[in-house]
Amino acid sequence: MLRPAHPSLTELELGFRKAARAGSARWPAEAAQAAVAAGPARQRAVFASAGRACGRARIAAWPSWTCDDAARLLLLDVFVGAVPPCDAAALLRRLYDRGDAHERRAVLRALPYLPTAAASVPLTRSLAEDALRTNDHRLVAAALGPCGYALEPAAWRQGVLKCVVLGLPLTAVTGLDDRADRELASMLDDFVREREAAGRSVPPEIAPLTALARES
Repeated sequence: MLRPAHPSLTELELGFRKAARAGSARWPAEAAQAAVAAGPARQRAVFASAGRACGRARIAAWPSWTCDDAARLLLLDVFVGAVPPCDAAALLRRLYDRGDAHERRAVLRALPYLPTAAASVPLTRSLAEDALRTNDHRLVAAALGPCGYALEPAAWRQGVLKCVVLGLPLTAVTGLDDRADRELASMLDDFVREREAAGRSVPPEIAPLTALARES
């Protein structure tokens, strides 16, 4: 279930229509229907072309979302609804595995909006874990967004630590207040001590978490 801090599909669609490249406001719906009729290869091609077709402008009301992100979510909403869940899950995996960083981020960001029969917990966990094995800021942030709920605690803690190491703001982590525990605090405290010993700066936003470790 998406938290209110994240846009609904309807809100993203409205924002997309305002921000999309001239003449492309209806492109996701039209392209999706044509691609569904043509088959998986066309779906893959259309998914990859979203940035060229619609642009990558930020959506004003939700600036962390770009037009190509939103267009790909709208495409997936149609693709997934047109096939059985097992085929939809295979399609999501294929689009992720064969995509570039923009496309992979879009799949990760779309998962919480899609039916759980297709975007299951095991699939979501597998894709999020793969994203966390990279050092790509876009993929790491997406893995720890709303789909991060599927990560096991140990993987999620390592993901949060990676956010800090990469210099990503902890606001990228959905559910941080709910999931943060003493083990995460201890990991971050070790990181802080290493940075301080090396004379390097420490992100001030992690202080409330490291304080938890030093109180124990």
